[in-house]
Amino acid sequence: MKKIIIGIVIVLILLAIGFYCSFILGKASQIAYPNISTLEKEIEWEKEHDLWGNFDSYEKGEYVVRGYNDYELHVTLVKNPVESDKYVIISHGFKSNRYGAVKYVDSYINLGFNCIIYDMRGHGENEKAIVSLGQYESLDLEKIIENTYIKYGENIKLGLHGESMGAATSMMAMDKAKNVDVDFVVADCGFANLYDLLYKAYDVAKVGGVLPSINIAMKLRYGYDLKKTSPKDALIGNETPICFIHGEADNYILPENSEINKAATAGYSELNLVPEAAHGKSREVLGEEAYRNIIGNFLNNINFK
Repeated sequence: MKKIIIGIVIVLILLAIGFYCSFILGKASQIAYPNISTLEKEIEWEKEHDLWGNFDSYEKGEYVVRGYNDYELHVTLVKNPVESDKYVIISHGFKSNRYGAVKYVDSYINLGFNCIIYDMRGHGENEKAIVSLGQYESLDLEKIIENTYIKYGENIKLGLHGESMGAATSMMAMDKAKNVDVDFVVADCGFANLYDLLYKAYDVAKVGGVLPSINIAMKLRYGYDLKKTSPKDALIGNETPICFIHGEADNYILPENSEINKAATAGYSELNLVPEAAHGKSREVLGEEAYRNIIGNFLNNINFK
């Protein structure tokens, strides 16, 4: 009888361990290989929320840029109707794609920019790949920046704009080690550190204690440390001007993240909090003109011409 009880206990322990490991690997997989949106769904969403604007009327060109480790990134240039030497690279959010960046195009076109939108690693038309929410993506962005200067001229004026994961990626590209040369960054609802962000979300769900195990799984299975996806650390010593935009009603990435990032950067920075705006909704809440004015005022303040 005792042997039977011991056997049952061992089986239950093994089942519990198996369940825990399965749960951990499942959570890690959801981060590294998210269920992404299609191009068609992003187009539909943008149009339903009246964010598509004049996108169809602009001249465009599509091409491929080889990112980190020669990973192919699908890119679209949206040309300004007026000849311009000003360019901005717009990085979309987690699970979205380049058409999720369309909401920002009209504002930059009206400010005189050509716009470069692209599918980030593992998103859109790109091949399936590990998503790191900033570590590998900032290396991809570095390659797009290099390509932009080669393709459009070394004397162009160039800025970055990012939403959520795209904001984190744009800020991480400012790491001194990458030696990226841009004139400004606009970071909309970006996080300060991925590990800290996930810990707070898991803690609310009463499962914060599993995150160290998930991070171990991420390092062993996918090759990166959640703690190192850290815009606040990448911004230390940065002198490129940054305009932070964050919805005050953002319950996913709290506005305090932009406050932390603003405190971290060494260069000129502004923080614009948008009342009643949830995550990624500042452009939608403000409308094109008011959102454009935030960027335009920032560019005036840094004497960008």
